[in-house]
Amino acid sequence: MWPFMWRSLLLCSMIVILLTAAQWSAANSPQTVPEDTAESGEIADTDKPAFEMKQFRGRVVWMAEALKRKFGVQQVPETAEQILAIETTSGELYPLVEDVRGRAFRRDERLRSMELEISARQYRGSPMIQVIQVFEIVGKQRHELDYWCEICAIAMFELKPCDCCQGPIELRRRKVDDKGNPVR
Repeated sequence: MWPFMWRSLLLCSMIVILLTAAQWSAANSPQTVPEDTAESGEIADTDKPAFEMKQFRGRVVWMAEALKRKFGVQQVPETAEQILAIETTSGELYPLVEDVRGRAFRRDERLRSMELEISARQYRGSPMIQVIQVFEIVGKQRHELDYWCEICAIAMFELKPCDCCQGPIELRRRKVDDKGNPVR
């Protein structure tokens, strides 16, 4: 019985050593960047999906309302306020990823009534966009939007109590030039 157990223990040990060596080799081998992502400003790390930075101009709407208005698609009532999308000036719909930036449109209905320009990531293979920066368009002027705590002098990206003092914050509009730099 003992020789059998020793052989099993030896076999298991060899398997663990081989698996560990394979994992170490994979983790330490050089990774190549696909040619199609190297020049387009996309993520160079092959472990992460590639994306493109894009600009979208229009209004943020509830997807269910837009589908009904544009195409006559009637969704079930519980989906009325589930998905947010930007409806571009050309009429295209792009659903928003609801991370901290995207959730701002759910929490503050004022944002859904503005003409906007959104700088966003669109990942290869996904119709959804991840909001990076938000600008309100007023005539020919662009205003960067965020939320500001006057007490702590902290910028935030959604309407909520201040991360620091837990006090109220306000929607802040800062005039910017064509490159997004503040104008004084």
